[in-house]
Amino acid sequence: STFDEMSTVSLRRGRALAWSGVMCVVLASVVLMGVEVEGRKKKVKTTFKALKCSACKAIADEMRAEIRHEWETRAGETVLVEKRKKKVKIPYPETELAVTEAVDRVCLKEDRFANYNVSNVGGKAEYVKGDKKVGNKQYKTELMNMCQTLIAEHEHEIVQWFYEQRGTAKVESAEAAVCSEIGNFCPPDEFAKLKGEEEL
Repeated sequence: STFDEMSTVSLRRGRALAWSGVMCVVLASVVLMGVEVEGRKKKVKTTFKALKCSACKAIADEMRAEIRHEWETRAGETVLVEKRKKKVKIPYPETELAVTEAVDRVCLKEDRFANYNVSNVGGKAEYVKGDKKVGNKQYKTELMNMCQTLIAEHEHEIVQWFYEQRGTAKVESAEAAVCSEIGNFCPPDEFAKLKGEEEL
C-alpha cells in the first residue's frame, strides 16, 4: 500500500541520516586524532642530554654579560703588572684578571639562573631567559651543573678566549667559541648560520 511504501522510504531516510551522523562523528574523531598525533610530533625532548648544548649557550651568554659588566664598571681602575722585570700600571679591563674574576662569579649563585625556562624554539628545546623568575629548581640545577663543568674543565681556555677578543666584535660569538670550539657541547653546524653571517 501507499502508506507502507511511505513508511519504508521514511525508514530508509532515517537510517541514511543516522549513518551520516555516525560518519560525521567518525570523521571528526579521525581529524582530532590527527591533530593529537601532530601535537605529539611537535613535542621536544627536555632531557639534560638534549639540553646540554642550549645550557652551554646560556652559560656562555651569562659569562659575556658578566665580563662586559666588569669591563664597564671598572673602566677607570689600574693595576700593577710586571713587564720586563719592571712594574707598570695598566688599565684593569685590559688584564686577564678582569676576565677571570668575572667568569668565576657566574657560577657562584644558583639564583642567577632563576629566570630561565625551557621553550620550543624552531622545533627543539632551548633554554630561554625571561623577565621573571620561573621557579623551576631542575632548570637552575642543570644550568649550575653546566656552569661548574665549564669552569672545572675549560676555565683557562675560556678566559684566554675572552681576553684575546676584548674590544672586538668576536665577543658576540662567545656561544660558538665556548660551546663548540672549546667545550664540544654543541655540534659545529649549530653555529654555521651565525658564522656565515659574520663572513659576509
